[in-house]
Amino acid sequence: MNFDFYMPVRVVSGRTALADSAAQLKKLGDSCMVVTGKRSAKASGALDDLTEVLRRGKISCTVYDGITENPLLSSCEEAAALAAEKKAAFVVGIGGGSPLDAAKAIAALAANPGLDREGFFKKAWKNPPLPIVLIGTTSGTGSEVSPTSVLTVDGVKKSVSGPELYASLAIANPAYTGTMSYNTTVSTGLDAFCHAVEGYFSPACDDITGYLAEKAMPMVYRGLKMMRPEMEMTPAFREQMYYGSLWAGLVLNAHGTSFPHPYGYVLTENHGIPHGKACAVFLPALLLHCAQYAPEKMERFLRVLDTDLPAVNQLLDSLSGVERISMTKEEIQSYRKRFTGLKHYANTPGAYSEEQGLRLFETFIFVNKRKALPGVKSMKVILQIGVVFGVCL
Repeated sequence: MNFDFYMPVRVVSGRTALADSAAQLKKLGDSCMVVTGKRSAKASGALDDLTEVLRRGKISCTVYDGITENPLLSSCEEAAALAAEKKAAFVVGIGGGSPLDAAKAIAALAANPGLDREGFFKKAWKNPPLPIVLIGTTSGTGSEVSPTSVLTVDGVKKSVSGPELYASLAIANPAYTGTMSYNTTVSTGLDAFCHAVEGYFSPACDDITGYLAEKAMPMVYRGLKMMRPEMEMTPAFREQMYYGSLWAGLVLNAHGTSFPHPYGYVLTENHGIPHGKACAVFLPALLLHCAQYAPEKMERFLRVLDTDLPAVNQLLDSLSGVERISMTKEEIQSYRKRFTGLKHYANTPGAYSEEQGLRLFETFIFVNKRKALPGVKSMKVILQIGVVFGVCL
């Protein structure tokens, strides 16, 4: 029973988590930069709660609310310059994955004035990043407990990761997710499910992360099955989805992701599909691949969810809701270089390759303006996919 598990973030959870963390915040310094988007930090009440805790602790703060979805490196550079100017001692990110990922980058850039972009992504940092505090307002990113920042540079997603980017403190209050819209709840829930599933089937998955994944997957899956535009999202539902996403984030932290994530980036960058939905588009292909190369794990996965593979894939298809995207064969082939040598392939049972990925795009998804994306709507379609991938179901 060998394992290697590292997660140094202090996580404080519950509805009084921010107030309970006042002493920890004070230890980080007397001034901070608060990084948010335009809406969720304010609407959720998290920004007001933080401001009050900071006021009582006599910690000054500067708010930067220019972080957009799929955060731009240029915005992080602007915020970092402001943080350096204000002599911020630490950085607080409030929001979904975009502000949280941006906060990590800003902490590194603010501590290293003048660092160019190449040096940033190569982590040629003379100084360690400023301490980071993360307050999540969505149920899906896992960014609170992972050391990765995903940013957009010239329209393309790029990531930087390393132990220096772990938060010193994460505030986990499910109440802050209560103002999420239905569509955001669906997309972030799908992202959390992808994190747990992709990590669960990683060849590196061990007893600890396997346990966390088996805790996360049914929590999130049950929530996804409940999703309806007219549903009442009760505090109990919000709590279930948030803590499910947090356990999934611990799996993500340990093992990273498989090919649905980098393939999903293409849909987000070029077609505006929200990140969670974009990744979920490719999860059925991963599950079919795992049915061939990790059949015993697949059997356990389905037992944990108390379901079957067609039902899982049908749910993913119905919730991703991605239709009418087309790509020419030439456009798909233009991704060959980008898909070549991805570290995500080694994180897939039986490995994977860019050839399989390009064939996945061409066979099922976008060629000839097909309306159906790779969700699996019937056993007939499952069998057709199984034939191409050599899977006998």
